[in-house]
Amino acid sequence: MVRTTNIRDLRDELHDYRQHWREKLLARRGDDGAWRSVLSSSAVGTATAVVALNRKSAERHSALIGRARAWLARTQLADGGWGDSPESPANVTATLLAYAALHNAPEQAVAAQRAEQWLTREFGAVTPQAIRAGILAKYGRDRTFSVPILALCAASGLFGAGRPAWQGIPRLPFELAVLPQRLLSVMNVQVVSYAIPALIAVGLAQHEACRGGVIWQLRRALIAPVLRGLEAKQPASGGFLEAAPLTAFCLLCLCEAGRGEHSVAVAAEDFLARTCRDDGSWPIDRNLDQWVTALAARALADTLSAPERQALAATLRQRQFAQVHPFTAARPGGWGWTPLIGAVPDADDSAAALIALHHLTDADESPGPEVIRGCEWLLGLQNRDGGMPTFCRGWGKLPFDRSCPDLSSHAYRALSCWQDRLPPSLRRRVMRSRRRLLAYLSSQQRADGSFVPLWFGDQQADDLLAPVYGTAVVLENLVGMDSDLTARARDYLLRTQGADGGWGTAQGTHAKLIFTARALTALAEQPGCGEALGRGVAWLRPYLQERQSLPIEPVGLYFSQLWYSEELYPLVFLVRALDKLHAQACRRNL
Repeated sequence: MVRTTNIRDLRDELHDYRQHWREKLLARRGDDGAWRSVLSSSAVGTATAVVALNRKSAERHSALIGRARAWLARTQLADGGWGDSPESPANVTATLLAYAALHNAPEQAVAAQRAEQWLTREFGAVTPQAIRAGILAKYGRDRTFSVPILALCAASGLFGAGRPAWQGIPRLPFELAVLPQRLLSVMNVQVVSYAIPALIAVGLAQHEACRGGVIWQLRRALIAPVLRGLEAKQPASGGFLEAAPLTAFCLLCLCEAGRGEHSVAVAAEDFLARTCRDDGSWPIDRNLDQWVTALAARALADTLSAPERQALAATLRQRQFAQVHPFTAARPGGWGWTPLIGAVPDADDSAAALIALHHLTDADESPGPEVIRGCEWLLGLQNRDGGMPTFCRGWGKLPFDRSCPDLSSHAYRALSCWQDRLPPSLRRRVMRSRRRLLAYLSSQQRADGSFVPLWFGDQQADDLLAPVYGTAVVLENLVGMDSDLTARARDYLLRTQGADGGWGTAQGTHAKLIFTARALTALAEQPGCGEALGRGVAWLRPYLQERQSLPIEPVGLYFSQLWYSEELYPLVFLVRALDKLHAQACRRNL
């Protein structure tokens, strides 16, 4: 147990911590005043890039492939598997992909053998039948990742050669890509919107591997328009979503389809070759620069000078998408996770940008056209159930395009920030939207008062879910609301605080700095939490005093159960928690 100290007794201590850690976060800015993301290296990103580049031109990329394979061997865990990040426990996906990258490399025979033993324990055998069954069972109805994984296994030789290697892999109907995006949203397409390039490339590889028949001939006529559509969706950087895995899947399957010299494949190859890190690894995505900049701006807005605030606000406005997006057909007005050209506008990053702009502008300042468009963009994304999806309205069948509490509450906060400064007609629309968002959140609150987030999880929880994190996010975004919903969410967080004062799993174990910081931020605005806040500060104290370094905590999800850590998350969330805690301590000492 930790020594109990009420938050009201910590005002001076919190003041000093707040100043110290604000300075640290400020020091992380780039020359342009924005923040730079540092994502963890990824076994999945590295393995998929290795297989794709090896298939495209093993000779041309031999040095790069060798470094990447050596990185995989160095980061193999003691049990023979790989996790999504070097700090993650081993899982089936990362280990299978790493094995595919190493199994035909004599210099990494030992690592490949250990991986094969790990997979044998998981699948019962390392045979095409066992692997296919295991991967399809893991991902269920969602083919977004399962089919590309199995396609990579077939293309890398794990399943043998020729047509038999592709048998038993569910077919992705590439011809559907010629249909308008809005029609795909109402069809039973078992991939989410952002995976359309994979649907095309994997479907083409399957088509070419299974030649023959009338249907094959009919589908062949659609290849040219489908490839034109794929080319239109590829950003100038060559990287789909600026992500190594999706880009690698597309390159690999285009090579398998006999189109390795197509312009899309050439650009994808160049992207992968350019984005390899010096140590031979790839991250899961290039960066989260826009996301972390918006979060940091929200935490530090009142610390910046007026010119700094204006410059940072101008940067955020400039990063807004100004045209219909070729990938998801999203209207102008949203923001993505990175300012790089391959990003896609989404609800979470758009809400974060709108909230940051609110904190960076004066109360009497006009919202400006970017804020107007941003609010309209969020309103247009809202699903019929009242909630917010990630990328596209109306799909709703699979993760990332269905409504979720964390994004819905974030959108509620963003719209609330600007509601009173919007034109009357838009203000009325926002008011209706907020009511629907609250109704959706009420329907999603679990019996124990918690909310389960979509984009963050807990790799140490048995079910990988993070209700502590999700509840903290919702409660923070509903600040100022006094309702049964917020009271139940507050009580849930109080019940799940660990005996050591931190927050982690729903059982109060495996406390994490990020979870603890977010829970403290939410509870600092709630009544009757003084003792819990004091215990939370006591748990943080070794980090606050720098007796312990800020931890690397893989808590982010990307695609389907792919974990990553982001170096700035602990720092950003710690600074925001200290700001709220100090403000609360000052209020209680008036």
